[in-house]
Amino acid sequence: MEKLTSSEDLSKELLSPMIKSKRRYPMYVFYVLLAVSLLNQLDRTLFDGAANIIAKELHLGVSSIGYLSTAFTIFVTLAALPMGIFADRTKRKNVITACLAVWSLATAFTALAGNFATLFLTRTVVGIGEAGYAPASHALLGSHFASSKRTRIMTWYSLGGLVGGALGVILGGVVAGLSYGSWRLAFFITGLLGLLLVVVTWRLRESPPNQPDRGSGEYHLSVKKSETGVQKLPKTLFALKQVLAPFWTLLHIRTLVVLIVIQTLASFAITGFRIYFPTLLQQKDVLGWSSAQAAVFTGLTLLPAAIAGILLGGYLSDWLNRRYRGALVFVCGVSLLLSATFMSIVLLVLLSLHSVLLFATFFALLVMAFSMSTGPATAATLDVVPASLRASAVAFTALLQYFLGAAFAPTLVGSLASAFDPTGQHFLHGMAGHDLVLAFFTVAPAAFLIAGIVGLVGSRWMEADQEAAQRADEATIEIDTLADQQGA
Repeated sequence: MEKLTSSEDLSKELLSPMIKSKRRYPMYVFYVLLAVSLLNQLDRTLFDGAANIIAKELHLGVSSIGYLSTAFTIFVTLAALPMGIFADRTKRKNVITACLAVWSLATAFTALAGNFATLFLTRTVVGIGEAGYAPASHALLGSHFASSKRTRIMTWYSLGGLVGGALGVILGGVVAGLSYGSWRLAFFITGLLGLLLVVVTWRLRESPPNQPDRGSGEYHLSVKKSETGVQKLPKTLFALKQVLAPFWTLLHIRTLVVLIVIQTLASFAITGFRIYFPTLLQQKDVLGWSSAQAAVFTGLTLLPAAIAGILLGGYLSDWLNRRYRGALVFVCGVSLLLSATFMSIVLLVLLSLHSVLLFATFFALLVMAFSMSTGPATAATLDVVPASLRASAVAFTALLQYFLGAAFAPTLVGSLASAFDPTGQHFLHGMAGHDLVLAFFTVAPAAFLIAGIVGLVGSRWMEADQEAAQRADEATIEIDTLADQQGA
């Protein structure tokens, strides 16, 4: 006679599919957010690829490209902080969905822009829409994956942004070069794709907000019966002292301050170069390529080099982290020192040698070196901050990084290029290449160099800050456990 299955074995058999489904769900969330991240960056760089054509059709000067980029970045920055605070206190999937809907609608309406004012308006609304996505998505991923897996997950997640950025430049440049006004089609299609993704993000299941890392290193899907998935807003939330208190706490985390400094300087160095790069390649005194040639070269060189850099940075950080707890920040420092070197070589080649082979080689090395810091910087931020402040930390970092770094770099580059040619005739006739290269030289290499040194020096504090964050999380678990016992 066959032995009767025990009730314990029967329970395990019945619960097994449910357990497997719960274990797979974090990866489903990852893939959805990866797709949104791809579209997010595609939306941002679409204008970069088409900027030269748009400027000519709407009769804008070279500095106008920088002004539009600065406006976008400022509104992303100003809206990121309140959205980060809100994402720590509500369902993050709702924040992601709302932001995606707003920026997609604004992108679609960009297709109707007929002058600088309307283009300025739509780009600023896109910035507002995109502001809340990064804090909410990073925090949601952070709650689904344990610290031991987070570096690799965030490294792969950042690939979505790189792929989207490359596709945006290619789509913008190629479509803009088809015929007069064809750039409008690219913005309309991108906006429509975003609205389709809204349905998917809205149906995501929310994980418990601000869940601390557990000792087992695994994500726990169980939710206390009393949890609603939303952290209640305290009555005195809007009191100035209470609003500022979390950020005062964040500023006492030395590693986070180091990460903010190096990311701010790196953003300052790279943003102006990124915004004007396709336009630079179309200038006759540099390479004189068409809009499609410049966009395809930028995208196809950017993508494999960035992917290689991100993967190298992620796996190198994981390998070094077994030997040195400050490896994540150390890798960031090394990558930015290399970026300073390769940026200088790229600009010298464009200014004097005009060799396409040398230029392509060192541009690929520049992208690869810079991309090495992407995954480690994000993972280090999540590792040294208590779970309850992750979205706020991402938002705070973005605020300073973009406002002090990325926001005014394009305007500075455009203004410097205009200062080298006060009449504006160089850009009008497609001869502003040397003006732009000299502007880049003024802005980029020194910022990369300082950022790299700060990263190397500041890596020594990460171990202590990570342990402090873990102690804070353990204290939170103990308090929650005690509260559950008293409630029972």
